[in-house]
Amino acid sequence: MELSLLSENLNIALTHVSRFVSTKAQLPILGHILFTTDSGRLKLSATSLEMGINYWTGAKIESEGSFCLPAKDISEFISYLPAGKIDFSLNEQNLLIVTSTKASSTFSTLSSTDFPSIPSLDSSTIFELDLPQLLDSVATVAFASATDDSRPVLTSVLCKFTPEILTLVATDGFRLSLKTIKFQNPITFPDGQESLTLLIPAKSLSEVLKIAKIAPKIKIGLTPERHQVVFVLEDLEIVSRLIDGEYPNFERIIPESSPTKIYVNKEELAQAIRLASVFARQSANVVRFSLKKDSLELSANAPQIGQNQVLVDARIEGDPLEIAFNYKFISDFLAIVKGNEVIIELNQPLTPGAFRDPQNPDLLHIIMPVRLQD
Repeated sequence: MELSLLSENLNIALTHVSRFVSTKAQLPILGHILFTTDSGRLKLSATSLEMGINYWTGAKIESEGSFCLPAKDISEFISYLPAGKIDFSLNEQNLLIVTSTKASSTFSTLSSTDFPSIPSLDSSTIFELDLPQLLDSVATVAFASATDDSRPVLTSVLCKFTPEILTLVATDGFRLSLKTIKFQNPITFPDGQESLTLLIPAKSLSEVLKIAKIAPKIKIGLTPERHQVVFVLEDLEIVSRLIDGEYPNFERIIPESSPTKIYVNKEELAQAIRLASVFARQSANVVRFSLKKDSLELSANAPQIGQNQVLVDARIEGDPLEIAFNYKFISDFLAIVKGNEVIIELNQPLTPGAFRDPQNPDLLHIIMPVRLQD
């Protein structure tokens, strides 16, 4: 096997692919990257068995072949090389000779036959979505998923596709984020289905967010066995397992009515939350919301430190009410709000609160309250 390519292009490829290498796996091969010549280009592959990636980069191929190299070693080595042409040559002893302008190095390789296969895409299942819109929407939802694997379905984002609407839902049991996307052009599904529901791990979607370039479109498809989802972008494919299970009936916790509404400036509320957090983190992260006539009072109490009250100007519709929330959940929501105002819809002290961003009307965030201890 012989080829040549630019070190700077290979460095970019390795930076992306290395994110998918497993560093704690019992199988040593999962700490490696598979290099394969493919249709006049060099393909780099990595997998953790949960996720995998295929990344293609330009190269001049003199002869075909494949090999595996330790991800950490080759990534570090290539990052130290100056920009310019490098040559790869794999000899009969399975030693890879890497030659640059002023250096020559030899790496021991493993056989490509030892590398786990990354499932291929079933081309009949592909549909296309607007990439910037999808990335923006995933960011407003995925953070609400669970990080604890005790209930695997809660570590996923529910993605329900219909021909004209995509609904994204994530919840950890204490909060829920729901976002709907309306397609400009209807999409069709494999096997003549009228809709498609996928439970995609939130971690997988987050990795797609990190690696995806701002391109007009992204293609999404399934593997032949329908156990994995494939994201197709220019020069790369990301494969993720799907989570098997029944997603909770999230619609039952969405309040049907909200007699009390609070209209408050996002930055003023965020500042009040930050002040209260100094005390709240000493007492289970609880911040009390007390509705006044023309203001919202936030308070937190920590026996070891003291107590804190902050008044925030607000327009309040409805009856006075006291309710408490985990301040971290509110901070997370405020971080994704695009506009200057937040609307909080409340019912009773022990019923979920609905949080809305007027500039993102298709987003709904639900937070479960904390029982007040008087």
